[in-house]
Amino acid sequence: MDVEFGADEWFDHQRRKIVWFSAVVDEKCIDCGISIEALADHFGAFHDNPLPAFRNHRERIREVAARLIRERRFEDDGTIVIRSADLLQH
Repeated sequence: MDVEFGADEWFDHQRRKIVWFSAVVDEKCIDCGISIEALADHFGAFHDNPLPAFRNHRERIREVAARLIRERRFEDDGTIVIRSADLLQH
């Protein structure tokens, strides 16, 4: 299963305190995200400005998102959300 990632990323304070980015699998777009708590715990992100930490660790975050997609660990709404515990797994 090939997972490709777009160049987009966004942070919406109103949408679950998550930095969002997109993946494409079999021509289907999947919204992926990483919680602010995970960014703060593992990458030193600031809660009010998490994008710099996301950008500095984008490759690792995308690797974890791809793993969660392959494991079919989707949320009820079809998104993938990385939490702190997901970053502890190899």
